[in-house]
Amino acid sequence: MILSNVAKLLFIGLVLFLTTTTLTAQKLMHGFGLTISALQGTLHEGSGYESFSVEQNNLTYFPRYNFVENENSSISIGAPIGIGLGIASNTFGNDAGVIFSYDLPIVIDYNIGCKSTMENESSFGGYFGAGFGYNKVNISRSSYSDFDGSSYGPLFRAGVRFGSANESWHGHGVTVGAFYKMGLEKDKLHTIGLNVLFDL
Repeated sequence: MILSNVAKLLFIGLVLFLTTTTLTAQKLMHGFGLTISALQGTLHEGSGYESFSVEQNNLTYFPRYNFVENENSSISIGAPIGIGLGIASNTFGNDAGVIFSYDLPIVIDYNIGCKSTMENESSFGGYFGAGFGYNKVNISRSSYSDFDGSSYGPLFRAGVRFGSANESWHGHGVTVGAFYKMGLEKDKLHTIGLNVLFDL
């Protein structure tokens, strides 16, 4: 029940974010790419427990809106939404399964240099920030098919951006970043990940 309420609140937040930012599109920026992450921790089943780890490969779309800007930096709110498919395998047996996963985070970042604003012409920059994320993993045709697969909690992120306003880049950039999410659910699973995005 708590998990479904968290997912609903994040979904409503994302809808409101995307709706309001379209009204001020000059400060709305976009990126898309790939996120690779690992969900890890210990599953508690009755009086027993076992280690759990699953890798996720998600296609990611990242809209962000700068609500504070100056010449070389900005503060933005964004939603790096991810969705993906994969294969789960157990190296200690013949168990395997199909993974479907999605991420619904909301983040606030401090951006500096490259792509911090639409007008910034720096060739290098970076960001750091924090937020809250909800992640869902479904594993079918596996002994883990009854695993709830929901994880939510605060996340922390940072990365670098590079690109150029000249003709060779056409004003685009590339972001390479990492993040860590601390789970607040019963099993307190944690997530570490890396993303590479092409910034429009």
